[in-house]
Amino acid sequence: MNLIEDRLYEEKERLNRLTAPEDMEARLRIALSTAAPGKTADRKLTGAWKLAAAAVLAVMLVGGNQYHALAYYGKTLLGFDGVVNGTLDKLNQQGWGQALGEQIQLADGTMLTVDGIMSDENQLIVYYTLSHPSGLANGDTSLITPIGIKGYRTDSHMQSGSSRPSQDRTEIKGIFTFDPVSPFAKKLTLSYWDESGPGSERHQAHLMFSYHPDEAMPTQIKQSIRQTLTTDDGSIRFGSITATPTMTLIEGTLQEGNPNLLDQVINGVELVANGDQVKRFRSDAQRSPNGYTFTLRYESLPEKLDSMQLVLKEHGGKVEIPMK
Repeated sequence: MNLIEDRLYEEKERLNRLTAPEDMEARLRIALSTAAPGKTADRKLTGAWKLAAAAVLAVMLVGGNQYHALAYYGKTLLGFDGVVNGTLDKLNQQGWGQALGEQIQLADGTMLTVDGIMSDENQLIVYYTLSHPSGLANGDTSLITPIGIKGYRTDSHMQSGSSRPSQDRTEIKGIFTFDPVSPFAKKLTLSYWDESGPGSERHQAHLMFSYHPDEAMPTQIKQSIRQTLTTDDGSIRFGSITATPTMTLIEGTLQEGNPNLLDQVINGVELVANGDQVKRFRSDAQRSPNGYTFTLRYESLPEKLDSMQLVLKEHGGKVEIPMK
């Protein structure tokens, strides 16, 4: 059972232990004492008691630990329609963002706003705005260069980014993606190079913001694959799959061998779900003592999943991913 499931179970147990104040029923009976006696009055009392108990429970929920969970949905991060599409746009419309609104001023007076974040086991996505009433220098994101995000048990490196300027060039909306953060972190610090100063001058700056790990999106699939695909150029070992609402991550290893094999893996492994190809948007490889380790990133999987395969396009080989 993962962390999210543990917390949901604990919260369920807490709710099961909730009781209304001992004198609540007595007070309701006094308030209803003017009602005519008989079965009709008893039914009214029972209905009123249930309604009052439900109201008390709702107040306790809002005032208790469930506040973030209740307020979580509906936090659509506005103004990012032209920056994200597909999976991320859908998640944003569903209200999966953690709204922040933290601000800091750059050296040239440009305002950097961290509008919000999205988080799951595969990545952390930072939604930001750069704005200046007199117009932004160069009209692009060269004003800042992210370094990473740190926090409790967290040292996340930047992975990618995209942005879009407004028509009058006074504002830029964008996202930065980082390695996933610890589920125990409550505060995160974004470090970046402020390059808005004159000439080539730049300095390192930091922006701290709150993080609610209980609002991270749950993992859909996390399992081993442990299957090897053998080709004339060498062997490919597919190790694991981690599927979350923002992406699907495939990790594996590659023997030291024909350089052509590395290119086949990085550019030619297709993920097929329910018979349809899942869009791949990034691949990475690093040298290891015995060859390479690789990471393949795809869009999220269908909600109703019946089958999954990995297909090496050039070779034609196929690996069936077991459905657990």
